[in-house]
Amino acid sequence: MKQWTLIALLLLFVNCKTRPEENSKSSAPILEEAEKELVFPDDFLGVYKGDLMNTTSNGVEIIPMEFHLLATSDPFEYDYKIYYGVERSERAYTLIRTENPNIYELDENNGILLPVAYSKNTLFSTYEVAGNLLQNSEVFYKDRMDFMITMSVLKNKEETGKAAGYQVISYPISVMQQASLYKEAP
Repeated sequence: MKQWTLIALLLLFVNCKTRPEENSKSSAPILEEAEKELVFPDDFLGVYKGDLMNTTSNGVEIIPMEFHLLATSDPFEYDYKIYYGVERSERAYTLIRTENPNIYELDENNGILLPVAYSKNTLFSTYEVAGNLLQNSEVFYKDRMDFMITMSVLKNKEETGKAAGYQVISYPISVMQQASLYKEAP
């Protein structure tokens, strides 16, 4: 029985091995794709426009939205502005590049500085405001960006059970905001 197991393992290893030239050919498209990868934030600077869907238990509200990501004279800072509604209510922030390429800071220009994680053309942040937990993600593409915020009321947490000795708590989402914003031509 041990001989058959050994033979099966040897056949498995022999069949799994690829020739070096096959391996280099198959990785060539992956390397080309990596070379074409866009660089955040510089390749995504511009003005993006679209509609924000604000979904609550009261229904869905559609709100015009703009997002501006613009260079400044400081190579580590970017104007990060959001405009809501037809009245164009402005939220003027500054996105700051840190020494860590996976961490940015969002300066609300009012004493609030939020850490923002970055991975694969996506910004992520989670923060608490006035008893609410907000989770934000912004995914950047060559011609558009997808913006999403979810909000949960912290006092509405639910203890959903225990598993492997850990207590699991969920936070039901009470507000969802989603927008696909399209990049304007320069």
